Amino acid sequence: MKNIEMLTIIVILVTSVFAGCVETPEKTSTPVPTTVATIAVTATATPAVTQITTPTSVPTPIRIPRVFKSLVDQDYGFKRVIEANYTPIVYENLTLNIYSGDTVIWINDADPDERLSIISEQKLWNDTSGILRWNYQEINYTFTQPGTYGVYVLEYPRLKHQKIVVSP
Repeated sequence: MKNIEMLTIIVILVTSVFAGCVETPEKTSTPVPTTVATIAVTATATPAVTQITTPTSVPTPIRIPRVFKSLVDQDYGFKRVIEANYTPIVYENLTLNIYSGDTVIWINDADPDERLSIISEQKLWNDTSGILRWNYQEINYTFTQPGTYGVYVLEYPRLKHQKIVVSP
């Protein structure tokens, strides 16, 4: 055990003696390139700032076609219109304002077994396909062209016509 301690002390002494004798090589430095910025200043020139805007396309919102239900009877004609999902709408003076692609469903809300024939003034459908023979029977039409359309009940000519204004 004493031999190991003695050997360790000798190694430390020899290392410390020769540690100062070793020459360190001289460091050669590599030149680092430097950049010199030159700014030209003139007394009369003022810098102009130009803002470049790139046009961005605004996505057109997708409009979901709506469905309207028009209740028709022998006493009041086109008495009430509701949207199929029961969203409140404006329906005044028997005028319904809708958009191209919307659908209108006419429903026989008359007395039981009261026949109603819904006729288009512009002949959008033939007269026989607009016949509502029974209560709650319905017909529908999807308006694809902008314009103003008229609809009436054939059996009751004195009832006011319904006007449908279709916007693009």
